[in-house]
Amino acid sequence: MPLQGPSRLKRFPRSGSGGFSLIEVLVVVVLVAIIATYAVLSIGTLGRDTQLKEETERLSTLIAMVQEQAEMQHRDYGMRLEEARYTFLRFDVRTGEWVDVPGDRLLRPRELPEGLRMRLWLDAREAVLRPLPPPKKNEKDKKEKPTPPQIIVFANGDLTDFELRLEREDSDHSATLKGSVAGKLDVRNVDQEEQR
Repeated sequence: MPLQGPSRLKRFPRSGSGGFSLIEVLVVVVLVAIIATYAVLSIGTLGRDTQLKEETERLSTLIAMVQEQAEMQHRDYGMRLEEARYTFLRFDVRTGEWVDVPGDRLLRPRELPEGLRMRLWLDAREAVLRPLPPPKKNEKDKKEKPTPPQIIVFANGDLTDFELRLEREDSDHSATLKGSVAGKLDVRNVDQEEQR
């Protein structure tokens, strides 16, 4: 005769007595993998900051391109910097003012990725870069005149003498871009000591 009632329960003890289930372990492994992937993508492998390197290369390429454009058009260009944004301007000889560069997608205003910021030295003195302004509440707000640029690219390709440092906040990762009066650009990245 088969056993019935309470004695049958003794044959199959309850399994909730400690340890983790396979599902719980897999969920933890997946979460750790996602966090590790994010960390590797943002900082890069071997501690290199790929975002910092890419932004430095983009900036030096854009400045070199503006130098060529200034020479070809015989027109002065400028670069206005804030802590986390930069904007290219051109000098309008008719009005005698610096104006935005209209219709040029390459010279559009750009913001740095979150966590990066810029510091600028002119004539061996650090310039104060203002933080990003808050977004405008109303599109009908009065459009302000662009403030003059800190870095000027002259029509002959020469530059303002400057040192621009891009830094990762809360880290020692940084890259330096130096421009000389003769129009030469030097890039130095702390993560990989190379100059060009």
